[in-house]
Amino acid sequence: MRRPLRAVVLAFATASALVLSACAGLPTSGPVNPGLPLDGDSRPPDISFVADPPQPGATPLQIVEGFIRAGSGTRGEWATAREYLTSQAREEWDPTAGVTVDDSAERQYIEASEDAVLLSVRADATVDGAGEYEDVGGIALELPFRLAKEDGQWRISEAPDGIVMDDAWFQVVFRSYALAYFDPTWSYLVPDVRWFTTTNPATSIASALLEGEPSPWLAGAVATAVPEGVTLAARTVPVRDGGTAQIELTAGALDLDRETLDRMQTQLEESLAGAGVTAVQLAVDGQPLAATRVEARSTRVPPQALVLVGDTFGFLSGDTVEPIPQLSDAILDVAPTAVQVTADQRTAAVLRAGGAVARVDGGTWSEVDTRPDLIAPSVDNDGWVWSVPRTDPRAVRASGPDGTVVEVADAWPDASRITSMEVSRDGTRVAALVTEGGRSAVWVAGIIRDGRVPVRLGEPHPLSPLEGTGVDVGWMDASHLGVVAAVEDDTTIVEQLVGGPATSVTGPARTVAISATNQVSIARLLDAQGAMYVRRGTNWGTTASGVRVLASVQGAPD
Repeated sequence: MRRPLRAVVLAFATASALVLSACAGLPTSGPVNPGLPLDGDSRPPDISFVADPPQPGATPLQIVEGFIRAGSGTRGEWATAREYLTSQAREEWDPTAGVTVDDSAERQYIEASEDAVLLSVRADATVDGAGEYEDVGGIALELPFRLAKEDGQWRISEAPDGIVMDDAWFQVVFRSYALAYFDPTWSYLVPDVRWFTTTNPATSIASALLEGEPSPWLAGAVATAVPEGVTLAARTVPVRDGGTAQIELTAGALDLDRETLDRMQTQLEESLAGAGVTAVQLAVDGQPLAATRVEARSTRVPPQALVLVGDTFGFLSGDTVEPIPQLSDAILDVAPTAVQVTADQRTAAVLRAGGAVARVDGGTWSEVDTRPDLIAPSVDNDGWVWSVPRTDPRAVRASGPDGTVVEVADAWPDASRITSMEVSRDGTRVAALVTEGGRSAVWVAGIIRDGRVPVRLGEPHPLSPLEGTGVDVGWMDASHLGVVAAVEDDTTIVEQLVGGPATSVTGPARTVAISATNQVSIARLLDAQGAMYVRRGTNWGTTASGVRVLASVQGAPD
């Protein structure tokens, strides 16, 4: 895993300063919180970096150093950074092409010749032109710069597109925002996390949603109501007092039916909420379009833990376990060691003590996979039970409610082992703990369906490198994973933003399972002795004992 982001240092030796448009404190300790989740409703403060312009008589090395620092100042479309460039280079350089995130203390500037400087960096992460984040784990990069004299002063004549930004400044100047797509049934909203500057993020978000595409690993797994040919008609998206975003669309929007407009409205409202937008008004040539938000299914889970204690399976309420009518008795009949239940609480996927995977529907059950060495199964809300052998990650199987069995194609190529796998509650993605090249890794992939039938997985998308050995993974909400990893004699609990960095804390020894609570940083954990924990502040408190199975549920009943 990449090292924790360093605290932002507020005192600089130069005249660079941090400018805040409101009185907003910046914490210098505590956990890193990478941006707002999909349903965030608070507007982040407007924070920007004011860079130094080039100084008279600066050497080529000083010009390149100043240019790199000035890349953190986004105001005026990087106006100060452009002062370090020749007139022609100012027109050619594209700062929006991407970001290389590094530790500025590790940069090396090498004077290759009188008019050439080579910058060597060790990149922790990159963000491409579409705002997609990738943890690259400290790879070495070399960036060449050419210089020339203009009006007697050295200026950069050739510079790589994009900017280089210190990791501490990155999460001040950039924030994570979740573009909202639909699942193919138009039932759920699915977040696609991107990183944009805090300078007018509404424009970046709306442009990415209306004119871009889902992240490549989600291609075919999600849907958008935005048709080809309908884009932004204006360069910016103004946000009026009160938080209303005015989105001017091209004339093709006039031909859209009401259902399409309502879905577009929903995607835009949900996407822009993380930028503090409270309402969206669609318009063409200044004339408002009638559109309202459509209802989407929630991915929140019941507040109570779902557990097997003694010979009772159900939701834990105080000291009492409340069984699920019909389902609990049938689950007990199959001798469960792992259980996941659908949102409507009518179907469950169960790993039996003997190693087989069973499907439980109401008061009946049947074995659906008897292959050896199966891991804990997952069940999606269409009733498909997902199973895979630990030593054969490619052999993912989905067993449908009508008895259909599908060998899911293109599953986890290049992985030699799989420890844990869970389908997201919206049914569009699946996360897995795999072994690749002898190391544990966290991967996600889109689920490609034919109607409601899962037929294959998309290209796996690796997340932050994982230290130690992966034990369990689960979806904490629509955009975060919780991961349990054994690191020597300790347990690490990782909070992984899908599309962003990971943070980690030490967990209880010998943790074997993790389950969601509707609060990303307060997951439930189960250790090998049957003690259940929930994080309270910086500590893990025991909330139950004698728990034989900590189950998970794919949402709450409608």
